[in-house]
Amino acid sequence: MPLILQDFFKPPRMNYIVRKILFILFVTLFIVAAPSLILYAQGYRLNLPLTPGGKLIVKTGGIYLKVDPKQAEVYINGQLSEKTDYFFKYSLVENLLPRQYRVEVKKSGYQTWQKDLDVKEKEVTEARNILLFPDKLGFKSAEENIEDILVSPDLAKIALRGQNADGWNLRLYDLAQGVTSKLADQGDFSAKDAALSGWKWSADSKALEVPVTSDKTTVDYAIITDKTPAQINKIAKDNTTATSTQDIAIYIAGNANFYLAPDGYIYKKQVSGTPEIAVKAKMEIDQNSQYSLRVFDNYYFVGKGKELYVLTPGTEEFKKIFDSLAAAPEISPDGGKVVYYSDSEIWIFFLNDKTNQPVARAGDKQFLIRLSEKISDCHWLNSNYLIFLAGQTVKTAEIDNRDGVNIFNLAKVADITGGEPQGTARLFWDGRNRIAYLFTNKTLYQSNPIE
Repeated sequence: MPLILQDFFKPPRMNYIVRKILFILFVTLFIVAAPSLILYAQGYRLNLPLTPGGKLIVKTGGIYLKVDPKQAEVYINGQLSEKTDYFFKYSLVENLLPRQYRVEVKKSGYQTWQKDLDVKEKEVTEARNILLFPDKLGFKSAEENIEDILVSPDLAKIALRGQNADGWNLRLYDLAQGVTSKLADQGDFSAKDAALSGWKWSADSKALEVPVTSDKTTVDYAIITDKTPAQINKIAKDNTTATSTQDIAIYIAGNANFYLAPDGYIYKKQVSGTPEIAVKAKMEIDQNSQYSLRVFDNYYFVGKGKELYVLTPGTEEFKKIFDSLAAAPEISPDGGKVVYYSDSEIWIFFLNDKTNQPVARAGDKQFLIRLSEKISDCHWLNSNYLIFLAGQTVKTAEIDNRDGVNIFNLAKVADITGGEPQGTARLFWDGRNRIAYLFTNKTLYQSNPIE
């Protein structure tokens, strides 16, 4: 090839000055970009739009959610972020600027959980106890022709009192088996006009104690429920299983019985042994008031009429914490919290420090909700949710009070009965089998299990 053509096909030589400029440009870009890439990899972002008083460059945070059931959809500010893990039921949304986010958790056939959560720099905001509830909780009839029910202290059985042409009758519904057995009929007692004057469970849940009145004479009987068929025994005056009239209130915890006595002291009695004063603190006793006693993890709760008093560990004086008590306090399944409520409000008392978000300290009182409908029969659904009646609706509520409390309607009483409910409905939660029981219209209804 001629020399002239060889020179023609050679690329032009880059000018020295141009090469120097490009080198400086690339070096500058590297110097600028490298720290940015490093900061980005470490979670730093531009905080745009910039909030008043905020920093331009901030380190991001995240949101951790644990949800039941699995494979729920997580929305952040209205945008689908991801689904929860199939096996571990969690979702971790990372690289979020420090600000408030609207978080929604959805799944077809279930009600939506939603909450505004604050994300802080270098921190992960957690909601570890999200439970989604079905759009509608189904109920079915378990037993009919019932005048009244009585749940055993061990929460394993329900005594049913019925009425038919032959008189009154008593039956037993076993929650674990879901079966009903006969306890006694009016005809099982010698007098034809035998009237049932009352009933109550023995403290050990083994016997139903019933006073039967005939001809103005009342005889106390014990129906032994753990025998097949049930045994009916007269209760001897000197061998009564009922609480002594000298005890104003009693609470059984394991092998120990706690008594609130007329002298105002609480006594503790082991199965075999003599009563001893449990605590130095003393209650002022009013003979015209009804009392209840609960002992949870060295905390002593005494209900005096509608007032609720608590004695905390290390103190020697009862302190009033509530003045509109509707029922005795109930401890959570994990033993760390107590719920108490009025006709319109629900409160939580913490027995132990709560380290997961939102945190709480032992002895803290937490206001949960206030409703216009009358609240009744409030129970722990699990250690993080409550189930209760509000007016004529079965509801559940979380105890996470950040940005308000999620309250879900499970079922309306009218929908369960198929018509207008008659009288006051009563709700009971069987935590072992995850089933809600509703007594209304002389029928005991049971829900589908809440998984």
